[in-house]
Amino acid sequence: MTPAPIRIATLLAALAAAWQPSSVSAAEEDTQYWLVGFVRTDLSDDFFLTIDTSVRIREPQIGPDQQTIRVTVEKEVAKGLRLGGGVALFETDGETEFRPYQQLRIAEGGWDFRTRFEQRMFPGEDRTELRLRQRVQYTESLGKTVDLIGSVEWFTVLQARNAARQDGTEQVRFIIATAVDVAKGVEIQPGYLLWYSRREGSPDGISHIPQLVLNYRF
Repeated sequence: MTPAPIRIATLLAALAAAWQPSSVSAAEEDTQYWLVGFVRTDLSDDFFLTIDTSVRIREPQIGPDQQTIRVTVEKEVAKGLRLGGGVALFETDGETEFRPYQQLRIAEGGWDFRTRFEQRMFPGEDRTELRLRQRVQYTESLGKTVDLIGSVEWFTVLQARNAARQDGTEQVRFIIATAVDVAKGVEIQPGYLLWYSRREGSPDGISHIPQLVLNYRF
């Protein structure tokens, strides 16, 4: 069996190879710090609830700090297959983005494939932005209480919030993290997120994001 770090490195490398934006060499870099919390529970044998919230501390050139909250409900319709959706609020310097979304997840053997379709509503914009997110994640157990996680997520804008903005690839996120069980139902997950973002009228951006995630299940 292939060792877990090699599997995850292969996943990240393969998807990075497929992503070759020509402007990445000229990208501007910044650092952010994210604190993230998840609360999960089973509403029934096949209905699942997840609430997540975050505080995103950002450098001034990126924008003000951001707070988020999201509620997701999923139903298992077949083994390893879930359909769901929810709503999210993103608060940035007094402005609130309202974001309904729908999603499909397929999970099997440590792999987790998720497709999410978002409708992003911004104050004062011409129309609702439509965005598709495709995520591939792999989790490998390193012991009874420790997991290694690697993921790649691709964001594509199908309809920009106004005609002056570009459609197409908006960003790509790469995450490597370790999940550690610290108590019954409680897990901490320190990790690192590399975020490539496409910017209009300026060099593309690369954000280095150390993040700490707290997972609680009851």
